[in-house]
Amino acid sequence: MTSSASGTPTNGSGEAQLRSTGVVVDFNWNSDPNPLAPLPGSLPSEPTPLQAAQADIVLSECLRDGLQGVGRYPSVDEMLRYLELLNNFGIRSATVGIYAGAGALDVTVKELLASMRDQFPDIVPSVLSVCTPASLRWTAECKEIHPALEAIVFMGSSPSRRMVQGWDLDFVLGKLETFIKQTVDEGIPVIGGTEHTTQTSPEDVREITRVQVENGAYRVAVADTIGIARPVGAYRLCRFVREILDELGTPDMKLDWHGHRDTGNALGNAMMALVAGADRIHVVSRGVGERSGNASLEEVVLNLAAIRQEGGLPVGWNMSELLGLISFYQEMVGVVTPEHGVLGKRYSYTSSGIHTDAILKANALAENARKAQDFELENKLRTMARTVYSAIDPAFVGGAYSVGVSQWSGLSSVKLAWLESGRDPEKLSAERAEEVLSHVKGLGRELEGEELEAWFAKS
Repeated sequence: MTSSASGTPTNGSGEAQLRSTGVVVDFNWNSDPNPLAPLPGSLPSEPTPLQAAQADIVLSECLRDGLQGVGRYPSVDEMLRYLELLNNFGIRSATVGIYAGAGALDVTVKELLASMRDQFPDIVPSVLSVCTPASLRWTAECKEIHPALEAIVFMGSSPSRRMVQGWDLDFVLGKLETFIKQTVDEGIPVIGGTEHTTQTSPEDVREITRVQVENGAYRVAVADTIGIARPVGAYRLCRFVREILDELGTPDMKLDWHGHRDTGNALGNAMMALVAGADRIHVVSRGVGERSGNASLEEVVLNLAAIRQEGGLPVGWNMSELLGLISFYQEMVGVVTPEHGVLGKRYSYTSSGIHTDAILKANALAENARKAQDFELENKLRTMARTVYSAIDPAFVGGAYSVGVSQWSGLSSVKLAWLESGRDPEKLSAERAEEVLSHVKGLGRELEGEELEAWFAKS
């Protein structure tokens, strides 16, 4: 049994099933069958280099969605500094606010937009606008401040969301039709959006997309609002929306993917969305956001950069700015750097003797090449030293590898840590190296930073 647009249960596939309790069951794009959007038999491996090289591949949600996951709202000055870093990195679109009525947030967003207009004209700002007259007035006020402003006009669309709100599909379609058209009439480019797209049936997605396109949206956005999608669901949904856009005679219309990482699938979903026809991925530095957070800026761009490079295409972002960008964001929003994970504290750190031995030997080969004045070979060997035990070259993202000494270490770890401290390797005595190792193995923990420097300073 399924639920019709008016909310009346009907027989057929696609609409949300109705439990005997009267509670609707949302559509699951990961597994529910539907003849309109058949489940794929297999998935492509990853985006092609050309798909990964789309000009508008990333939209920063750091100053809107990301701020829903932190306790302190940043100052305008802090956000402008962050926008400067985004601009230097190469991000050209950023969502900066949502209508929330009069108050401090309204004042802050408008002040931010005025400063963006004057200081960062290359970044196109967008705001989220719910389908109400008050939100439309607020969006128009924002447009007066920043002429390039775009609006994401959206409604909740899943059966469960509609049930608790007391909406039927006709109500949602009517609101979208009215407010997308009125927003466009205000001269504001509209991105047609839905919340809970990944829980909305193919029949309803088709009708929603049609209304968005016919009333003037220049691009559409699908959202995995609660992070329920797996790569198969992201691929299936985005491919289906792309097919609808083709059927509507708008094959060049852009498609956005907005994903969360509640089940750890944000990166895989983003990759499959691109394969299926999405043109832009919404991201937040460090994946910060409500609940488990959003798709991570650093994860998405690192993978897309690698695909571009391997395909012989330019990366397009200033990757040496990446570590500084996400580090500043963490400080701004008060989020602690994770020990592990992509570009976590330990992303380029090692104390293992096996690993440091290989790094040390690669550096020795590089030094021999330098002495022979074969500088091209030296550069290749220096890169090898940084990547022989790391997928990410720290220099590529604006960092440096770091070395500690621990119970897992041997003499190579002490020697490499000494070298990385800027000291002459010839001046490290065997006695001092053994003394450091003996001390660490007695401690049973790592020795790094100031503690390790103190031991070296004794030499």
